[in-house]
Amino acid sequence: MRPSSLYNRAATTLSQGEIAKHYSPSKFVNRYGISQLYNNGSTGRSKTIGIISFANYHPSDAYRYWNGMGIDVKSSRLSNYRTNGYKGSWNGYNETTIDVEQAGAIAPDSNIRTYIGKSDITGMVNSLAAAVGQNVVDVLSLSWGQSEAQVAYEIKQGVTPAKYNQIMNLLFEQAAAQGISVFAASGDNGAYDGISGGNTSLSVDTPANSPYVTAVGGTTLPRTYTVNKQTVKIEKERAWASEFLYPNYKSQKFLGFEDWVETFFAGGGGGFSKYNAVPKYQSGFSGIGTYDATRLWSFKNGKAKLLDTPVNISGKSQGRNVPDLSANADPNTGYSIFITPKKDSSATGEWEISGGTSVVAPQIAAASILMSNNSAGRLGFWNPQIYRFASQSNSPFTVLDSRTNNTNLYYTGQPGKRYNQATGLGTADFSKLGKLFNS
Repeated sequence: MRPSSLYNRAATTLSQGEIAKHYSPSKFVNRYGISQLYNNGSTGRSKTIGIISFANYHPSDAYRYWNGMGIDVKSSRLSNYRTNGYKGSWNGYNETTIDVEQAGAIAPDSNIRTYIGKSDITGMVNSLAAAVGQNVVDVLSLSWGQSEAQVAYEIKQGVTPAKYNQIMNLLFEQAAAQGISVFAASGDNGAYDGISGGNTSLSVDTPANSPYVTAVGGTTLPRTYTVNKQTVKIEKERAWASEFLYPNYKSQKFLGFEDWVETFFAGGGGGFSKYNAVPKYQSGFSGIGTYDATRLWSFKNGKAKLLDTPVNISGKSQGRNVPDLSANADPNTGYSIFITPKKDSSATGEWEISGGTSVVAPQIAAASILMSNNSAGRLGFWNPQIYRFASQSNSPFTVLDSRTNNTNLYYTGQPGKRYNQATGLGTADFSKLGKLFNS
């Protein structure tokens, strides 16, 4: 299991005011219609966000973060469940920290229950089974996963059960039956989800590939960059990838293969599942099963080469389409976190700027309980409803359908179509979406 988070830089050179102004959760709140939900009295009260994770975290970091961002929270909102009595690892503790801090910031009066298990298939299955079986959480957020390509390899090696995909789907189907909304990060390597493990095929992430999960992709926000001493402006929100920054990377020195991958192959996960068929709610929907793409790379013997001239491609493909919707995930336009060293939560700590679809998953999970705050119960499984809403004239989604400057390193927008594999249905106005859910 790998976490889906990326770091841009430490924020030590920024003042508290600059961090709050440019990188606080208020950016998500103001951009995606959350503030209107607050105005209607939705704060997450009496609701619980469940987080599936595989590393410990310091609860005090989360409280210090919320305090630093000016968010008033109750002191007893956090609880942990240690799957099979697992004492926990500190590898990837920044991921758990991000999930808790972001979810808790968007829904300030919610409770947060973190399920911490071993970072393997057994840990994932058992933590999910515990969360669904207890049935105390209203939503679940998952920011860890692995590529379908890696799962296929591990099944072949006998490490992962051949029925792993079916097992996961059964658990998510049970969650849906109980009204638990599940959100999973789609991954942070664009259309090449297995690239960090050396697999260069197009691949999507699991568990975001499940037809019973709402897969969350990534965008980047408008910003001005200097590229080869030239000014490059991102004028509007687009799919998250940094291909426009490639000229700056050519002379950059990398610490190793993983550092190189995180630089050149940073982008929102998306594409077609090889394990799951097109679900009924996607069947026949505008843009599902078709794609526009721009091939930037060629691969030979496992080695990647950047093409001198990108190649535009269009076609059709089968399988569950990923993601379902997207929001800002680029660390260059990302969000702050606060974190202290693994072994010393009393240390001064550090403010950092982070991104990744793992930031978006807990944010949207929190948005879900805000939308349900004034309703009779849980919102339940989103997907059949959001695809129906997206086909209406009063759709709450902004479709990012541009064919140019809008790629997740392969897939692009499909002009005139309501869905694409780079950003899904696009970005949501959660105030409008909430009204549709509750109408």
